[in-house]
Amino acid sequence: MTTPKEHLIVGYYYMFRRRVREGWQPTFLTFTFNHLPGSPANVAWQMRDELERVYAKVLTRIERKPRQARPDRLPLWVCAPDFPVAKAEKHHMRDSVVNNGRHFHAIAAVPPWSRMRETLADHFHEHQAEYTGNDKHLFRIEAEPITNNGWFVTDYALKGMKSSRVGYDEVLILPRSSSELPPKDRYSDSAAANPSAPDSDPQ
Repeated sequence: MTTPKEHLIVGYYYMFRRRVREGWQPTFLTFTFNHLPGSPANVAWQMRDELERVYAKVLTRIERKPRQARPDRLPLWVCAPDFPVAKAEKHHMRDSVVNNGRHFHAIAAVPPWSRMRETLADHFHEHQAEYTGNDKHLFRIEAEPITNNGWFVTDYALKGMKSSRVGYDEVLILPRSSSELPPKDRYSDSAAANPSAPDSDPQ
């Protein structure tokens, strides 16, 4: 029997399929992090905030004035936390230990009117050092174009949603609604440092 979370994943798949048919470019993203301090809730908050920072930085390269654009003209990212399975290969052991193995997958779609000349995958490959490093929250961004098996990739990217460890409210949809948007300076390459994370678990 299909669960409500599986229904939701199917809904995201159809949302991306419609965009692909309209010429949008889909990409599979994986974000792994350096050690983040604090409680599990604090770590989760820092990861979400970092994904929003990365999205905002990429957004300015895709859309000249993102805050003036309609939401349906902006790149779409559906991001979900995930945890490594027990059969993880040896060379992935580092990712299984840091932050208790918590990382993020995402399906991203870039509109055909993007100002960015390269693909999103090429952008992250060529500019990895701008986003990741020992002095940053992010350890690595893996990006691969989705050329076939769209349903399989979507299901894999969002498989963490099927786990009891991931709640509905932990799925991050970007862009957020206009009422949830961060300050304007988040949408510029000269954005100020991220605000401080909450000091304790939410009640």
